[in-house]
Amino acid sequence: MAAEALFTRPWVRTLGLAVTIVALFFLLWQSDESSEPVDAAALRGESEPDGFVVNGRYLSFDETGRLTAHFESPRIEQFEARNETIMESPNATLYGDPGNAPWEVQANKGQFMEADDLVYLTGDVRVSQQPQGGRPLTLTTSTLTLDNTKRTVYTDAPVELTDSFSLTRATGMKAWIDDRILELDSEVEGRYEPGK
Repeated sequence: MAAEALFTRPWVRTLGLAVTIVALFFLLWQSDESSEPVDAAALRGESEPDGFVVNGRYLSFDETGRLTAHFESPRIEQFEARNETIMESPNATLYGDPGNAPWEVQANKGQFMEADDLVYLTGDVRVSQQPQGGRPLTLTTSTLTLDNTKRTVYTDAPVELTDSFSLTRATGMKAWIDDRILELDSEVEGRYEPGK
């Protein structure tokens, strides 16, 4: 009862409120939280992605809205500051003119540079096409660059082209996807076996 009488007095309530306000200001002043925003990249480190996608898919269209490329990857990591996307085990389908068979592309790793619209593929790169009524064609190399703007693929690495009748090896290659033109750079050697 004496305690109740003490807390009903106005000067005790005012003193309690003042002590609470002083304690609050003291806690805010002693807080070790920075009032400045913290950069997310500084917290996670430069090598960690800004975001990632599991079982992701990337579609690319031309100016008329026609699908030109379809990429899939079990893991895609995005680095916004570098405008870069890293793909594990990418699989892609590249579409050319209507009526032409698409190109299927596989690699161990892919790197998409958004600003330049370039895709760098590395590690056991395999490009194949199965035209209707035609011979299947397969190209293998260690690295390959896809320029989606110019609709070309190229490499300076050794390449091997095979179809049902021939085997061709070269160092360096450039191909135009829509025009179905392939240019081999150097050290070109081939073998043709029509009886196969």
